[in-house]
Amino acid sequence: MDDANFIRQGLHLQGLPFYETDIPYIQQIRYTMYQAQTSFHAFPHLNMEIPITIVDKELLL
Repeated sequence: MDDANFIRQGLHLQGLPFYETDIPYIQQIRYTMYQAQTSFHAFPHLNMEIPITIVDKELLL
């Protein structure tokens, strides 16, 4: 996981204000993004697949 100092320096270099209590939330968001990215690497062409849609005929009537 990212070091808190790395996050602080990154925000400081961009001139963004932050509170120390924000650091764990930022770490959690970055971890979630990392998890989503790893599944994309496992299935790189998933966005090219056409989704299957099943429609219940009773809902249409």
